[in-house]
Amino acid sequence: MLFETVDHRSSLPFRHSRKKTIFLAGLLLSVFSWGLYAQEKEEHEKDSTYRQAYRFLPDYLKLQYAGGIGFMSLGAGYTYFHQRLDVSIFYGVVPEGMSIQTLHSISIQLTGKFLRYKVKNIEILPLNFGWYVHHTFGHEFWVTLPDKYVKGYYWWSPGRTAGIFLGGEIRTKLLGSRTPASGTAFYVRAGSRGLYIASKFGNHSIPMKDIIELGFGVAIYR
Repeated sequence: MLFETVDHRSSLPFRHSRKKTIFLAGLLLSVFSWGLYAQEKEEHEKDSTYRQAYRFLPDYLKLQYAGGIGFMSLGAGYTYFHQRLDVSIFYGVVPEGMSIQTLHSISIQLTGKFLRYKVKNIEILPLNFGWYVHHTFGHEFWVTLPDKYVKGYYWWSPGRTAGIFLGGEIRTKLLGSRTPASGTAFYVRAGSRGLYIASKFGNHSIPMKDIIELGFGVAIYR
């Protein structure tokens, strides 16, 4: 015969082998793609979790000397309305020697920042106005009038007071390039408690210096 008959059955193993190879390659590609997707998803979730956690970090930390909330006090808080309002909480300490015993206190403060001027890399905030509530711990610093006193004997409580203050602040880029913070601020404040102001109105002989509380502090902004 001029033409030799070809046995097509001899090519079946090759076809099966090629199909198996294609199948395995597709399977490996799918597994590899799924692995990349899972890794990217995990990294995205980690990054998203980090961003969510970062949102809850305080906008600033403060260290303050005096100012009516302790000899030294450490604070943290958040800014709102384009940095026109600060909400802060402070923990203050008056060491033994400056008082009969060591005093611990907490203050919650609201600070409005009405004016802001920028000079090169420095921001000047000359008019900051604030209000605070101050709580001192200790059984002798009661909030509710003890039973041993006649009702109405004291109209105020030594354990919880409130007051107002005025101050100014200078914000700089100091340490901004060497730390995760955006900059450092220095501030000063002068305030008085409601009790002191009421006492001054009731007794004009009380010197102003006895009702004014000066404070100085430094703040690090993120």
